[in-house]
Amino acid sequence: MNETNWSVEIVTRGRDGNVIYREDSNAISFYWEFGGTVVAIVHVEPASRWDECYPWAAGRRQKILERLVSEIIRQKARGCWASMDEENGTILFRENPKAGGREP
Repeated sequence: MNETNWSVEIVTRGRDGNVIYREDSNAISFYWEFGGTVVAIVHVEPASRWDECYPWAAGRRQKILERLVSEIIRQKARGCWASMDEENGTILFRENPKAGGREP
């Protein structure tokens, strides 16, 4: 599979939506929502279920999530930083006050 043909689309429905990762004809849709103490939360499949849910992306969870995070920051969350909460299956985006962060 050619990993160079990928994109990230952010769909907004008020205070939540989907982040869609596409690679060639395959896609993974992640749910996101605005946070309370964080700017936004993206819900992801736990590592233990990733390969089963997305066999076309088996063994590449980390790379795909890195792409997802960098594109969310570039497109909608400039000045934010992200951290992964593996236990809860979430990526948390927080405002970086020194970088003048803003909500997506």
